[in-house]
Amino acid sequence: MSLRKFMHKRNKYKEEPNFKQLAILYPEFRKVVITDIAGKVKLNFKNEETLRVLTKTLLKHDFNLDVEIPLNNLVPALPLRLNYILWIEDLLKHSGIIDLSLVHGIDIGTGAICIYPLLIARIFRSKMTCTDIDSETVRSAIKNSQINHLQDLVKVVLVKKDSILKDVLQEHDISFVMCNPPFFETDKNIRKISKLQPPRNAPTGIETELEVNGGEKEFILRLVKESVEFKNRVKIYTTMFGQKSSLSFIKGELAKNEIFNVTWTEFCQGYTKRWGIAWSFAAKSDVDLTTAPVIRTRTEVLKSKKDQSMEIIFPPKENLSCMDEIVSNLKKWMTELNIKIKEIEFSADYPCWACKLKGHYDTWTHARRKRRMIKRQEALKKSCIENSEFNNEMESAQFNRSGPTPPNEDDGTKSAEPLLICTLVVGENSETSESNEKNDDTKIFKICMIYESGCGGKVSLETLRQYIINKLKIRDFWQKQNSSKPNKRKRKR
Repeated sequence: MSLRKFMHKRNKYKEEPNFKQLAILYPEFRKVVITDIAGKVKLNFKNEETLRVLTKTLLKHDFNLDVEIPLNNLVPALPLRLNYILWIEDLLKHSGIIDLSLVHGIDIGTGAICIYPLLIARIFRSKMTCTDIDSETVRSAIKNSQINHLQDLVKVVLVKKDSILKDVLQEHDISFVMCNPPFFETDKNIRKISKLQPPRNAPTGIETELEVNGGEKEFILRLVKESVEFKNRVKIYTTMFGQKSSLSFIKGELAKNEIFNVTWTEFCQGYTKRWGIAWSFAAKSDVDLTTAPVIRTRTEVLKSKKDQSMEIIFPPKENLSCMDEIVSNLKKWMTELNIKIKEIEFSADYPCWACKLKGHYDTWTHARRKRRMIKRQEALKKSCIENSEFNNEMESAQFNRSGPTPPNEDDGTKSAEPLLICTLVVGENSETSESNEKNDDTKIFKICMIYESGCGGKVSLETLRQYIINKLKIRDFWQKQNSSKPNKRKRKR
């Protein structure tokens, strides 16, 4: 399925270039086009020379850039590069930078064409410092910047192989870092390519442009660690990556380092999708990336909405008027259910309480039914206290109906896999009530429950959520909130 409709709205390649017009204007491009019997101009995208000429022609026609692309070096796909650049523009403007000519960025692993810095310098007149570990690549990048008279804006630096930012982050006031790391792990993943379907375009690129020790995950992990060292020396850190599995890994690593000012997007072009992620150490009052513009396909949006359903939102009430009271009650209820609690520490900038819950047995399902049964049995037992036979019968019934007592963890009978492992986060929001004439902010509490693992699946998380709703005694409020959502129109028969 073509992903062209999900391209950035300002990407000029959202509409396919007019190859016929380009063939008329540029003789070199005319040599590589194919004209079918109907007179339609086509390209052989599996031919490396065709890709090289197409890229040079588009750069000249659309950006007035003359470049030399060495043989065997990576031929960049312009729609993808432009998607990344336009997203960085969105992030910078979202953070309050309107005049991008005042911006200074760093491009890690710039490549022989120096594609990102040349485009950014040409479009925005921004200063760029770009790095590479290959001396021939650096020479080619410098040459391309000089051909286009952009050497005053573009500085190319040769760096050590084990360094990402340390050799170039000498200047202050760096606005952003961008990175397009090699997707493949050295040797390991290159061999696997032959097992996959052949690419639509001809494969190009030298070893340093395609491979890196540990693959893209390991490289980006190093970038995250260096960002923790330099922190606010850079306003916004960004990177692109080519494997969807890397998204959850990177988000997890950022969370481990207490980096929560994060956002991510998708770069869609043709039949190819890539991902981008950005993070910042700036206060959210200055740079709030969580509300920055992003592009995510419908599948990801629907999945996100589904995950958000595991929430409990409620107003303050008696004995639940502050965070301390809510946390105290949650701890008490989880202890009664024999659920282990491990608190998670958060930075002082994020006023919330979080913990990891681990339950080996379903002790919360039908809890109300069990309590009602016990109360009825106690009432019957009290009225028939003199009848010992009936009393024994009630005790036996109580044992059978209340369910088996969970085994003691110390007796060696605990199941190997827990029924449920989840993360629970408690926070406080302020919402303005439309019915309030004074527009006072109303305090609202939110409990977010995130499923991690367990043999009980997400069903066990949902039943635990229902248990907490009952214990909070907010079912009426919760049902009212859900009933206010419009129902889906029934299909006519």
